Amino acid sequence: MLVLLGVLVLIFLFISLPWLLIFIGMKTQPDPPLLKVEYGEFPFRLEYDINGQRKVIQDTLIVEYDGIGMDEGNGKFRKWKQRLKSGKENITLLKVNNSFEIYYPSGSAKYYMDDLEDYIEYKHSFPDAEFIERDGDITRYGVVYAEELLDKYKIKLISWEYTQPIENSFLETN
Repeated sequence: MLVLLGVLVLIFLFISLPWLLIFIGMKTQPDPPLLKVEYGEFPFRLEYDINGQRKVIQDTLIVEYDGIGMDEGNGKFRKWKQRLKSGKENITLLKVNNSFEIYYPSGSAKYYMDDLEDYIEYKHSFPDAEFIERDGDITRYGVVYAEELLDKYKIKLISWEYTQPIENSFLETN
């Protein structure tokens, strides 16, 4: 009985110890420095053609600092939340049905707030779009390339005018 308990403890330690060490390592890691600017508004204008009709969507992307996040792939990092000023969830181009929607992604909050790593080069997806598909508890995201967007959905993105990212800097720490 004691041997069985010892084996079970060893198995538990073998499985959980690496995760515990990763967690301890992340918790002891210092927080990333704060940025001077923690809020931004970025107006945009998207012009597109759908079934021969010209459409324009104008809105503003609002980005706000949302604290410190932590995961095993990145350690500690600054979190951002973003929303559209209009209150809409997405820049919707076409709602095919209740479970499938084609939209244009407004861009990364980290990009707009000048919080990307130096080695990352951000590029908007224009002239491609993206889709979201909900099937019960499963949600899938993906790209709809410009050719398929036109051939299958009769949508052509004409122009994407957006506000350039800010120049941000870190707060001084003592």
